Amino acid sequence: MRKTLAVVIKTVDFKDNDRMITLLTQDHGKMSAKVRGAKKQTSKLFFASSLFCCGEYGFYEKNGFFGVRSFHIKYSFANLQNDYEEYSAACFIADAANVFAQEDYAAPKLFALTINALYALDNRSVSWGTALGYYIQRLLYIDGIYPSLEACVFCESGKEFTSFSKNHGGVVCAVCAKEHGGVRIDSEFISAMKSMEDILPRDINKVKISKRIEKKLISVLIDYLEHELQKPLKSSRFIKDAL
Repeated sequence: MRKTLAVVIKTVDFKDNDRMITLLTQDHGKMSAKVRGAKKQTSKLFFASSLFCCGEYGFYEKNGFFGVRSFHIKYSFANLQNDYEEYSAACFIADAANVFAQEDYAAPKLFALTINALYALDNRSVSWGTALGYYIQRLLYIDGIYPSLEACVFCESGKEFTSFSKNHGGVVCAVCAKEHGGVRIDSEFISAMKSMEDILPRDINKVKISKRIEKKLISVLIDYLEHELQKPLKSSRFIKDAL
């Protein structure tokens, strides 16, 4: 039986009382497992199948499939249930982690980012907008699809960026924006992006950005992320409703 620290990023009810869960693990990347009797409140594994729950999971394997044998809770992230915007942000984080994580491929940076972002939301050490904006920009960096912020993606000029092009993955100067368009941004947007680049996930509480820029960051980065994925994330519509 192998054990690993993990967080639940997806749940699906199975049969009458069982549940299938998708976990982002610290040591094995993404993995799926069945939790028997998960929906019975008297079950010792009741919390093990709850979305966002984090703890040490022990598994058994049968016919190539995994089941949860034991569970020791570390964080429940229960406060996320008390605020619609924070819960929506947490759902987006879980969705994104589910898309980017791979089975049998350890991703310690993604795991640390996800746990620290959920922790910041649950403890409200930063606003939900700041936590989500930081999570997305760091996710883009980890996956190697970080946008260009130093030079115009069309003419390579390094001055007066006024737009962002999701199709070309970066900033657009004022001259090129007249021809190519893009989403309107300003210097504060770029400064906010750059200010987050050197902040580690464990120091997410140090991120300081204005409410106006939070909304712009989330809107622009979600559009860019979904363009790169070539599909929308299910939870993004709830985030956009909250902006």
